[in-house]
Amino acid sequence: MHTRSDTAGPGDTVAAASAAGQALVFALLDVLDTLKEAVEDPDPVEMVHDARKAMKELRALLRLVPGDAALALRRHTAEVARAMSGARDKAAAGEAIDVVETAGLLIACDAADARAAIGPDAAEPEEAERHRASLTAFGAEVRATLAGDFGAEVAAADIGEGLVKAYRQARRAHFTTPQAMHEARKRVVAHRYQMGFIASAFGGRGLKRARKAQRLRDILGAYQDIEILRSMLAAAPALEDGTRQRLAFAMDLAQKRLKKKAHRRHAVLFNLRPKAFLARYRDIF
Repeated sequence: MHTRSDTAGPGDTVAAASAAGQALVFALLDVLDTLKEAVEDPDPVEMVHDARKAMKELRALLRLVPGDAALALRRHTAEVARAMSGARDKAAAGEAIDVVETAGLLIACDAADARAAIGPDAAEPEEAERHRASLTAFGAEVRATLAGDFGAEVAAADIGEGLVKAYRQARRAHFTTPQAMHEARKRVVAHRYQMGFIASAFGGRGLKRARKAQRLRDILGAYQDIEILRSMLAAAPALEDGTRQRLAFAMDLAQKRLKKKAHRRHAVLFNLRPKAFLARYRDIF
């Protein structure tokens, strides 16, 4: 993470800035550095994967900032990320096949047929270059925004208020439908990155929680990847009926197991009431 000694930031000139607010400014700049590194990756699949991760982190940290400017930037970030979703879906579907196969729920021939049905995950060169150009422009735009008045808003934000708000939202997540599971995953992702920021900025505080949230995120992510695989297989015309039935059964069973595991981990991770959760970190804000 940047420090005040090696990087000047908007928060340096804001009288109302807090240590946590200034740390958040520099954390956002770090995420933009990560995004730039992702854009420079020659592998288009890895580029999209890493860029989407960076943008999820960016959105999670922006949730710590109140106001219309932060909301607008979060929405803009989501729009740019959505433009890359097609490039990521094949990779996610392939990872879902790995998850179901590793769980012992797929025979080798069905796994091979599923992989053939979704096709290779390599992106077209032209598409990859469009993504690179879009992400480069986006990164420059956000840097310019942070260098202006919005950077001062970030530095003056009540980080504790944003943190407990996101915790409360994640705590309320439920697992009744695939759509609810997807929403739960987004809330857990936000909490994971926010706790990662706290750990990085304040000497490891919250690091264990960030790691637990990451494990829950991975489970929910595997569930969502299977949803992506399911939709891609439904559109694949070449699969035989018997193969489809076995794949559907395997995906259903894998998701049932993942849902049960996610529910158990979620209950443990978010067992504290929001006020009790915030009390653990209030001294640093």
